[in-house]
Amino acid sequence: MERVFSADKIILAIDGLDINEAKLLLEKCPNIKWVKVGLELFTKEGPDVIDILKKMNKKIFLDLKFHDIPNTMRAACYEVSKLGVNIISVHASAGSKALSISKNASLEGSKIANVNPPSIVGITVLTSLSREEFQTDLDRENSIEENVVRLAKLSFDAGLDGCVCSPWEAKILRSIYKNNFELITPGIRTNTQNKDDQNRIMTPYEAINNGASKLVIGRSISKAKDPNKAFLDICDSIY
Repeated sequence: MERVFSADKIILAIDGLDINEAKLLLEKCPNIKWVKVGLELFTKEGPDVIDILKKMNKKIFLDLKFHDIPNTMRAACYEVSKLGVNIISVHASAGSKALSISKNASLEGSKIANVNPPSIVGITVLTSLSREEFQTDLDRENSIEENVVRLAKLSFDAGLDGCVCSPWEAKILRSIYKNNFELITPGIRTNTQNKDDQNRIMTPYEAINNGASKLVIGRSISKAKDPNKAFLDICDSIY
C-alpha cells in the first residue's frame, strides 16, 4: 500500500531514450505510473509516443515548456490537450495573459477531443541554473527564490494548477499554497554528489518533506543497474 501511494508521486523522465528503449525500461518497472515526455523525445518520436505510452496505461507529463506570444501558446495548448495527456508545462515568464488563455485553451481542446482536461503547470526557474548563473547570465538583481515566488503567484493567479520549481523553493511555496496547487520538482538525486546537468538538487525524501507534490526523476532510475529496484527503493524512502 505504501509503495502504491508513493508511486503516484514519481514521474520518470524518459528523455534521452527512443520509444523502444523507453518501452523496455517501463516493462522492467511495471509499477511506474507517471512518465515525462520532454522536448527531445517528442521531437524525435512525434505525437505517436503519447498514444504508445497511453496504451501502456501510463499517465503523461508533457513537458514541452511552451513559451511564446499568447496566441501561439493558446494554439499549442489547444492542440496538445487533444492528445489526452495529464499535465502540460508552460513557462510562467510568458506572462499572465498567455497563462490564462493557455489554461482555457486546454479545456476547450480536451472537450473537443472528449478526453479529461490536463493540468497546466508554470515553469518558474529552471533547476539547471545556479544562483550565480541566474544573476550574471540573466542579469537579475533579485534571488532565484524571489523570482520563483513571483512566478508561482503569476501561475496561481492565472488559474494554473501548479508550478515547476526546484526542491529548494518547494518549502516556501508550500507554506503559501495548499496541496491542490501542485509543486513538481525536478533536480532529484538519490546521490546528491552526482549533479549531472542540475544545480539546485535534493534527495527524494528531502523534496517530499519540503512540500513537493511530484518528483521528476530520470537517471537515478533509468541508469541504475536494476531500475525497478531503484524505483521501489525511492518509493520506500518517501512514504
